[in-house]
Amino acid sequence: MTTATVQARTSRWYRHTQLSLALATVAGAGLLVVGHVDPMNQMLSDSISTVPGAVLLALAACGLAAAGAWLLAGARRALPRSGLLTVLLGAWSVSLLALAVFPTNLPGTEAGPAAVIHRVGAGAMAALPPLIALLVAHLAGRREVTGRVRALWAAGWSAVTACLAFAVVNGPAVLLDQSLPPYAGLAERILLALVLVVVGLCAWVLEGEERSRWT
Repeated sequence: MTTATVQARTSRWYRHTQLSLALATVAGAGLLVVGHVDPMNQMLSDSISTVPGAVLLALAACGLAAAGAWLLAGARRALPRSGLLTVLLGAWSVSLLALAVFPTNLPGTEAGPAAVIHRVGAGAMAALPPLIALLVAHLAGRREVTGRVRALWAAGWSAVTACLAFAVVNGPAVLLDQSLPPYAGLAERILLALVLVVVGLCAWVLEGEERSRWT
């Protein structure tokens, strides 16, 4: 009875992951109305042009970094130990903290060391979640390929495709501080939305794996 009662409750790591993702989502949505950034043609990082924009950008990055840390806690409870997953989740959280600490340069100004660190962190922030998702799906699928695992596979490969397309079309301009192609801002926001979905699905799969241990 005690075991059943305990397992009926949502794990703390899962609740905190959801709260962290909610913080990142709300802060990211707030950047649509503050920061003086064109959502169609400018990067979210340009929101540092205003104080509210810089604060919301930092909150969004920190929220995602916290989600990565809580995901790691969930993975340790629900999956076989994986050094690679630990490294990927740790690197993802660190890249997000780098986004918050090191701002990009404003448009029309020279990119300094902080801006370079910011852009490398931004690349890792977008590129790592699809790999994390596919690894979580692989580890969870060793026991049983559930509907949750299949959904994560689909989302992970969709995010891989979107990330590669963004890198090919917009990556050189972002890294070299050149003029962005049309609708680069919209493409970035779609990619970041996929990142949120993928991370949320990772947590969902891990929560299911943890619960299945008690059935």
